[in-house]
Amino acid sequence: MLDGLNRWRHQQQYKASRTADWLQLASNEAENEFGLYQAALTKNFIDALPIQQLPGSNQDIEWQHILAWCSRDQNARYQNYYQWRAAGTGFSFPAKSPAVLLQIVLGMVDDGRALHEFEIARKAVDSQKKKLQSLHDEPSILMNHVRRQLDRRLNTNSRVPFRRTDLFEQSNLIDIAKQRLSGYARQLEKLSDQLKATSTERQLEIERRTPINSAISLIRNEIDQLEAIVAGNYQELERLIKDAQSLQEKLPSRCDPGNRLLRDCSYVLQRVNFIQIDRSRQANEHKRSSKDIERDLLPLKQRLKLLETEARPYDLMITTLDQKSEEINHHMIEVITAKELLSEAIEDYEFYENVIQGKEQTAEIHNAEIRLAQLESIFCKKKTAYENLHSRTSKRKKAISSIMNSIAEYLPMFSWGVFNDDDRFAGRPFQLGPSHSTTYSVLEILSGDIACLIDSQNEGSLHPGFLIHDSPREAEMSEQILWALLESVQPDKGKFFQYIVTTSTEPSEAFKDYERLRLNSASDKGLLFRQPLSVSQGSLN
Repeated sequence: MLDGLNRWRHQQQYKASRTADWLQLASNEAENEFGLYQAALTKNFIDALPIQQLPGSNQDIEWQHILAWCSRDQNARYQNYYQWRAAGTGFSFPAKSPAVLLQIVLGMVDDGRALHEFEIARKAVDSQKKKLQSLHDEPSILMNHVRRQLDRRLNTNSRVPFRRTDLFEQSNLIDIAKQRLSGYARQLEKLSDQLKATSTERQLEIERRTPINSAISLIRNEIDQLEAIVAGNYQELERLIKDAQSLQEKLPSRCDPGNRLLRDCSYVLQRVNFIQIDRSRQANEHKRSSKDIERDLLPLKQRLKLLETEARPYDLMITTLDQKSEEINHHMIEVITAKELLSEAIEDYEFYENVIQGKEQTAEIHNAEIRLAQLESIFCKKKTAYENLHSRTSKRKKAISSIMNSIAEYLPMFSWGVFNDDDRFAGRPFQLGPSHSTTYSVLEILSGDIACLIDSQNEGSLHPGFLIHDSPREAEMSEQILWALLESVQPDKGKFFQYIVTTSTEPSEAFKDYERLRLNSASDKGLLFRQPLSVSQGSLN
């Protein structure tokens, strides 16, 4: 931990001064002018740009973005021209924004609207293509899903073909499904017959039970009437009499003992006689003792019990037949459901198969294709406007390509250089030729940076005019190529820029005059601040 400097470890605690030295800043003896430093960077880096928002993302361009390009991180991978910092550059769209920023700073884009609309149209087309592809892929996914369902339902596997492919092949899914559907139809026919037979049998049981139930109802009515007389409840008695009169309508039906007419049965005759009692007789009956009435009730209750016992087997049989009908209905529902699901699965499979083969088209795919055609038409118009914008700045591209070509003349093994920012060269806008080993991709990136630096002297460039290469992978190239590359950096007379290179490679004699700082720990003069900083051991906790 550096004593006195540890407070600078976070950006919010950075310090700067135009007049004080670092010791005064470290000891808080000088005014912190870091805000003015940032304002100066914004003024020189950003304010001069014709476009200050990145088309496509509408992100504000910040001086940190340009600084990342002009001073690549020592840990940058150098696999792509736009990989400026190992930890990223803070772009909302890191795959697209660096290339757009480069075009703006190099003066190749002076109309952000055309580029913005082009990016929007391109994204809309790409998004619609993905959506359409997803719709095209969906039938295949669904068809495979349906096939798995069919295999489970038919107990087959994926090796069984869906339909017959030749005259000799016997086993196929369609034929197996047809056999299964025929089996379902036979099952339904059989179950339907069983349901009808059960219903007929139930009806017969009900008809056999009906005379007994009628007799039970009549006797219960007589018992209730006698009990109403005992209670003196003449209103209830009147209701029961009316109920008994309605029951008389069943007299033409047969009575259970000896299959006699119901009106000839003794207990029925007694009931008829009883309901004909007038009001005075009802009153006299009421005067009878409770014992007389209970004596009359006893045979009626005994007869009721016998009839209920006689009806019980019929009730049990009807209940059993109802349960059987319910089971048959449940089984029929299962068979009907399996039959419908199998039929629908076959239809779905054939439909998705036809969609995949182009014989049919879903409404979603049809509408998506129409929408894609509309978006592609809009994109073509925006692309034309964008290309017209590029054609107006073709001078800038030619100027940078010319500089790249000049750099190539300094380098052994290379005969030409070019700058091309078209989409097909994404990640490699600066190129050296003829073809060479991929190990020289670092050299192309360094050459591209230098070309942009040299171009900063030209009218139209908005490059800040400085470049820092911190240990630029010199181990991946020969010293001959490294010094040849640096030799290509020669400003025109009266025009200036600043290029800083840190390297552990000993400079050749031709570059001794350009050496500005040599660091080593052998003496205080070799240290960065020309004196050792006090160091205290930080706690491991």
